[in-house]
Amino acid sequence: MATYAPVQRREVNLDLDVIAPMRGHVYHLRGYGHAGRSMRRYAEAWTVAALMQGECVHWIDGASRMNPTRILNRFPVRDSSAREHLHRLYVGRGFTVHQLATLVERLGREVSITAAPLVVIDAPIAMHLDRQVSDHEARCLMRQIIEELHSVAQRNNTAVLVITRHEPESKRHQQLLRMVERQATHQLLEHVHGRGRNIRRWLSHQPSGAIGQWPQHGMNLNRYTGLDAKSDQRTDHLIE
Repeated sequence: MATYAPVQRREVNLDLDVIAPMRGHVYHLRGYGHAGRSMRRYAEAWTVAALMQGECVHWIDGASRMNPTRILNRFPVRDSSAREHLHRLYVGRGFTVHQLATLVERLGREVSITAAPLVVIDAPIAMHLDRQVSDHEARCLMRQIIEELHSVAQRNNTAVLVITRHEPESKRHQQLLRMVERQATHQLLEHVHGRGRNIRRWLSHQPSGAIGQWPQHGMNLNRYTGLDAKSDQRTDHLIE
């Protein structure tokens, strides 16, 4: 398993061209903290890169934690158009599991208008864990949501990122995570070892098998934005 990878593999930089989201695919980001909070930084980095290329991005917030300031702070200091780029970031917030399902249901039509190459679904499982929602209803709604996301990815030729927690907290949570896993063709997992000053973090990607650290500088996302492969436009300092 990736968690027990040799130290040398953990500390090398990942090739971002290999792990970049690809159009037409569902990409599962699994991390730590509430509903996979630690993985937002990577989704934010890819979001900024797409916005800087003049593209639109859709972000559906399932945990009431989307803060545009975080996105704004990801832009390079030299970029004077950062606030203008944010106008192409379309954010939807679902305060109940049914509102979340409605937002996802509308997504295909909205992406067909904006031609966005990237869609981020942050913490879709969180609201499905509400005790007021029965196990059966939670499974039905999640199945509906994940099937629609798969359809959006293929029908609209866009990359769909789904952020969840790495480890399940309950039997229901485990069942819902498996639903996401089955539809995802790519996974990026965060691994943590140690505590305090001795803590180590690294990422593993499937299906490439890549293991290592997110590079501190440089990102080229031509792979999923569909830009000219000869373009040398890059973005720096996107990950803290």
